[in-house]
Amino acid sequence: MTPSSTAAAGGAGEGGVRLDLPQADLAQQGLALPDLEAVFALTDETAADGRVARGQRTRRSVADALIALLREGDNEPTARAVAERAGVSLRLVFHHFSDIDDLYHYVAALQLRSQWSGMPHLSPRLTLDKRLERTVSHRASLFEEVSPVRRAMVPRLSTSPGVSDVVYLADALLLENVKSTFAPELSPLPDGVRNEYLDAMDTATSWEAWDRMRRTSGLQVRAARRVMARLLAATCNEALSSPGRASAPIGVLF
Repeated sequence: MTPSSTAAAGGAGEGGVRLDLPQADLAQQGLALPDLEAVFALTDETAADGRVARGQRTRRSVADALIALLREGDNEPTARAVAERAGVSLRLVFHHFSDIDDLYHYVAALQLRSQWSGMPHLSPRLTLDKRLERTVSHRASLFEEVSPVRRAMVPRLSTSPGVSDVVYLADALLLENVKSTFAPELSPLPDGVRNEYLDAMDTATSWEAWDRMRRTSGLQVRAARRVMARLLAATCNEALSSPGRASAPIGVLF
């Protein structure tokens, strides 16, 4: 997948967000994003041709079978188990997917599409408390939904470029969401300091932090949300009192 500038449309408003990713900005941080539209093309299910549409439905049923098995606690479902769950032959699974990594790549793309469609767009004019609450609420719901599959992706990040690209893009979208949501706290800061606070916010609201709280620390969802909220609020409040902070009108994005 060739990295390229990404400017795909999502819903604007509370239910979704249009993120025109600043490729040059991300490049300065050593980031190169895969093409969002190319990832979404993997999950396109709008074929008019009957045979193609049937193939798309089969691909989706196989992917849904893998997701179901992962959510039920099977951390490494075999291709045969996936085929049985989907009600298709093993041969048909490998007709639609070149290998298991290809199937995981498709599943990762499905989850990214769902993540994109549900990404909240929070006006920087909202109070900090409201932005904190809604951000944490969204991350908690998202991470609870994707965690079984995301955990299965971890060992494939170093072996499957397709899976790695999609997970990387999913994380980049979350980073951009934090960046725009907390622009009033971040934008007046000097560049180097701003990046440190952005990294802190990104880490506090990351899937990795959520997974550690839920699995390693054994926190229930409500407690994990409180911890994430405390970390994010502390970072925002510290940014607001940071030395060298310049004045900037609310809503100015950097």
